[in-house]
Amino acid sequence: MDRQKGFAPKNQMQGQRLSILIIGAGLGGLALAQGLVNAGFNVSVFERDKSPTSRTQGYRISIRSLGLAALTALLTPEKLNRLSLAKVANVGDGVTCANEKMEPFFSVPQGQDAAAQFLRSELRNLLQEGINIEWNKRLVTFEDNGNQVIARFEDGSHATGDLLVGCDGGVSTIRELFPLVYGNSLGSIPKIVSSNHAILGGQIDRTPEWDKLLPLNKNGLVRFVGPNAHSMAVCFSERADRSPTVFWVLSEKIEGRDASWYQFDQGLECRTRILDHCKQLMRNETWHENLKKLVYDTSAEAIMAPWRLRTTQFPDSNQFPMVPTGRVTLVGDSAHAMLPDRGLGGSNVLEDARLLSTLLASSPKPVDWPKLTEEFERQMFTRARIAVQESENAAEYFRNIRSTPPSESN
Repeated sequence: MDRQKGFAPKNQMQGQRLSILIIGAGLGGLALAQGLVNAGFNVSVFERDKSPTSRTQGYRISIRSLGLAALTALLTPEKLNRLSLAKVANVGDGVTCANEKMEPFFSVPQGQDAAAQFLRSELRNLLQEGINIEWNKRLVTFEDNGNQVIARFEDGSHATGDLLVGCDGGVSTIRELFPLVYGNSLGSIPKIVSSNHAILGGQIDRTPEWDKLLPLNKNGLVRFVGPNAHSMAVCFSERADRSPTVFWVLSEKIEGRDASWYQFDQGLECRTRILDHCKQLMRNETWHENLKKLVYDTSAEAIMAPWRLRTTQFPDSNQFPMVPTGRVTLVGDSAHAMLPDRGLGGSNVLEDARLLSTLLASSPKPVDWPKLTEEFERQMFTRARIAVQESENAAEYFRNIRSTPPSESN
C-alpha cells in the first residue's frame, strides 16, 4: 500500500500481530511503545513535532517508586541497565518549602520513596530506541468502525490499527474528537480543565557561587512561596549536553491566554518580553536578593515557553470504556492531568503505560476490546482520581502556608 496514503497493520497483512497506534511521542507514549514492542505487538508512534529536536523537552522530571517500578516492567534488561545514565547528578532528592525571604517552613529529606531525578531529554532518547516513530504527523481525525481504527493526519496520510491510544497531552486531539466520532454513545469522560496559574521560567549556568547563594537547594528542589499568590521553584538541573544549570520557574495567576507575557513564538523578542515581566514581578515584591539575582542574571535566550497548569474533574459516574468499541483510549495527561505540587504526574503516566501494556500482553485472543479497555480505564482512573486530589490538596496547602510563621512550621 502507498505509504503516502496510509499503511495496513502487520496483523492484517500477515494474520499475526495486533497493531497499536499511539498518538504522541512524549514519555508516556514512548514508554507504552517500549512495553508493547517487547510483548510482540506491531507498534507505530505518531508525533506532531517536526523532529525529535524541534521543541525543547523540558528539563528535570521526578519519578517515584511507582514510576520506577513501571519502567522496570516496560524496559528490556539492557535498557534498564542504562536508565541510570539519564539521571541528573548531584542535585538532591529532597524538597524544601520556604518563604520569599528564603526562610524555610519545612524540609522533606531524601527517603525511601524520594523521587529519582531524570533529565527529560535523556530519558526520552532512551525510550525512543527501537520504536517506529513518524514525525511531523498531526492527527486531524479518526474513524472507528468497530473492527479497526483509522487515524488520519494533516498531511493526507492515514494509518490503520486495532487500537488507538491518545498520549497527546492535556490538550488531547483524540479527547476533543470523542463527541464528534461517537456522539451520545460515550461513557464517563473526565474533563481536563485549565487552572488559573501559568508557569514562566528559565535557567542559568550553575557555578560554585550559586551553590553558596542557594544553600537550601543542596538537598533538592525548593519551593519559595511569595506574596500575591506568586511562588517560585528552584532546582539544580542539567542541559541536554549535561552542563549543570540552576533551573527556576515562577507561578502566576492568569485569567486567560491574552496576556502579552503569555504569548510565545520561539523568538528572542518574545523571550525578552517574558523575562522583563518576571523581572518586574520580582522587583515589585519582597523577594530575597539572591532570588532576584537569579532572575536578573538569566539571559533571554534561556527563557522557556510558558504553560498553563491543568487538573482533572472526574464525573460522578464510572461508565467504562469511554468509547463503546473499546478500540480507543487515553493515557497520561490526555486522560488525567494533575497539578505538579505533589510531583505525581510522571509516575502516573508511566504506570498507565505499564498497566495497558500488561493487560494487552495477557489478554486472550481474539481480544475482547470493550472488556480489556474497561478494565484498564477503571484501574487507571481509580488511581488517578486519588493522585489528582492529593495534588490539589498540596496546592491548597502551599497557597495557605504563608499564614504560618516559618518558625512554627519547622
